[in-house]
Amino acid sequence: MLPQTMWLKKSVEEQLQTLKANTGITPNVAARIAFFRSVENGFVFDKAQDYKLSGSLKLDKFTWLGKTQQVTELLLKQRYPEYSDKELQMAWAAHVESGISKLKGLKEPLSFTNLLI
Repeated sequence: MLPQTMWLKKSVEEQLQTLKANTGITPNVAARIAFFRSVENGFVFDKAQDYKLSGSLKLDKFTWLGKTQQVTELLLKQRYPEYSDKELQMAWAAHVESGISKLKGLKEPLSFTNLLI
């Protein structure tokens, strides 16, 4: 499944850090929400595109995914059954990037909560 150490694009990391400064929501929690928003909105990653993971915030899989680890990996494996572990990690990162666009304008934790309802 997903590798033990995972990271994102630098631009996505910056958006997660800005979101943390505005709302207090940590990057790993915001990444989880962004991932599921992306899946919910029907985003599909194409491994043929040149997707580079350039970030420096490398965290272990459990920190990024927490208690959503099993369902995240199952969703990725179901959606991308032929992908290698590395390709699944890129797909996860692309989903976080897709989902973070809906979250980046939030200014307080209450706005964040309203997105979940």
